[in-house]
Amino acid sequence: MRYDKQSGTARERETIVTPYETVFVVHPEQSGKVKELADRFKKVIEGLDGSVFHTEEWGLRDLSYRIKKQSKGYYILFRYRSSARAVEELERNMKLTDAVLRYLTVRLEEAEEKQPAQKSSSQEVGKVGENPGGSESPS
Repeated sequence: MRYDKQSGTARERETIVTPYETVFVVHPEQSGKVKELADRFKKVIEGLDGSVFHTEEWGLRDLSYRIKKQSKGYYILFRYRSSARAVEELERNMKLTDAVLRYLTVRLEEAEEKQPAQKSSSQEVGKVGENPGGSESPS
């Protein structure tokens, strides 16, 4: 609740709903629990008045570099609309889940929200840590 000085009453805090995209990588030995993890993370978003409008399972893929002694990981993409509080809670849950090797959340622009994720072949989706600009290092 928030106090409104003008009217002298308490009112609900307005939550701004924004589109987000989260990609997370699941430990390859936990790939049998991917559906369970995805459902659990969806419930976190929906429990804080968010809505998941797109889910993609990219499957088991090679990592560019080892993460927690693993060279492969199971990738999942969520696109959703929620408040910043829901994103914080989702990331907190992912951080506490041992099966999640890495995660990344980005805010989408309204135009990006309507576009499907760009993944038609394994060559288009870069590996984790791969330099998208080529092999040249920045000067």
